[in-house]
Amino acid sequence: MKLYVKFLMIAVVAAFICSCEDDIPMDYKPENIVEAILIVGEPIQNIKVLKSQPLYHNYNYYKSFIKDAEVIISGDGMQFRLLFNSDTAHPEYYFPDKSYLVKPATKYEIEVRLSDGKILTGETTTPMASSWLTKPKKFVQYPLDTLKLPSRDSISWQRVPGYDFYIVASICLDTLEYGKYLSNPTDEKNRRVYNPFASDRFYRELSTTSLVPSTQVPIVWPAFKWFGLHEVVIYTPDWNFTRWLLQNVATNSVNPLLGSIEGGVGVFGSASALRDTSFLMKNQP
Repeated sequence: MKLYVKFLMIAVVAAFICSCEDDIPMDYKPENIVEAILIVGEPIQNIKVLKSQPLYHNYNYYKSFIKDAEVIISGDGMQFRLLFNSDTAHPEYYFPDKSYLVKPATKYEIEVRLSDGKILTGETTTPMASSWLTKPKKFVQYPLDTLKLPSRDSISWQRVPGYDFYIVASICLDTLEYGKYLSNPTDEKNRRVYNPFASDRFYRELSTTSLVPSTQVPIVWPAFKWFGLHEVVIYTPDWNFTRWLLQNVATNSVNPLLGSIEGGVGVFGSASALRDTSFLMKNQP
């Protein structure tokens, strides 16, 4: 009898606990998102129109794309109707005439019309271009003694009037090949730089990005995730781009109130860019 009472009490408690649990929220309303950065001196490309996905579904990057939007960018006395390209690893809206390059010190506006009638808009004024004062070295040596401080080699660039923050990025261009880029080519393969922070959320990305309040930064090997050939980029970002980067990198979240898209979430920003390459050499095979 005592055993029966115990089972009955357990059943009652279990039923009470289950009755207190909230149902999984299924009334999720997706947000429309625009991610668009115009780069001075480059074609209009890599424009993304997305729809957010609920947390109770497995996230699928490609399913988040809105492929039937009407996307128009206006500026420089012209109107650019963008097409959607789904044939690449990175789907995008782009302007098919690659001969048109984004102009500096020019106001551009974006209008995105969705099939449900919603309209998303934004505007940006592109920065002027900068120029190199000290370019990246073509070959950077990984420190022979990793317990010592890294090299004090630096890169520097001309300040753009009115802009005090710059984005410094390094992107590995080839994670597979290493030896073919040496002055005496070999068949040696590439590998990662030793990274004690393997659990970092950016570990799998090919690039490292930092926002700096200066026009000079030292070249240090921890900034690289791989050995081998890299592109080094200095962006002069507008305020829209700067806010978007700070949210994504510093907080790993997005505040809709700090975006630059009316009628939705996201960014329509711009930047000028300095690009060069540098090769990070190994200190051992």
